[in-house]
Amino acid sequence: MNNLNYLYIMPILLVILSNVFYHTFSKNTPSDVNPFLALIATYGVALVSSILLFFLTKKESLIMEMSKMNLSNFLLGLAVLGVEGGYLLMYRNGWEISKGSLIANMCVSVIMLFVGWLLYKEGLSMKKLAGIAICIVGMFIINTK
Repeated sequence: MNNLNYLYIMPILLVILSNVFYHTFSKNTPSDVNPFLALIATYGVALVSSILLFFLTKKESLIMEMSKMNLSNFLLGLAVLGVEGGYLLMYRNGWEISKGSLIANMCVSVIMLFVGWLLYKEGLSMKKLAGIAICIVGMFIINTK
């Protein structure tokens, strides 16, 4: 496998593996602990790990790196809080791990096709529209008893 393939495939494998662990650990977070205290512990580990990884991978000074950031970096924190808090609350309120993450991710995928088309001028082909239809049908099939 050449470097381009490795650099292309490894991030998606990291996302997939991390998501599997993410949902497993979210589902197993004790239901009697305040979900936001649980997220404080989660973010504490993420903060310490990110600091270590920053210093292991930095190319420029902290000030120079910080000057490159924009509002999106901070708004992403709110989005992550919504995702993580939402999943914790979703699982606590009875969602099955096999259905909840699948339905949420299908909905996100459908919405992101339109976001990509409207904001980033990505193509919206008949193949993508067919995929949306299949996702919607799949959500109905999954939820029928």
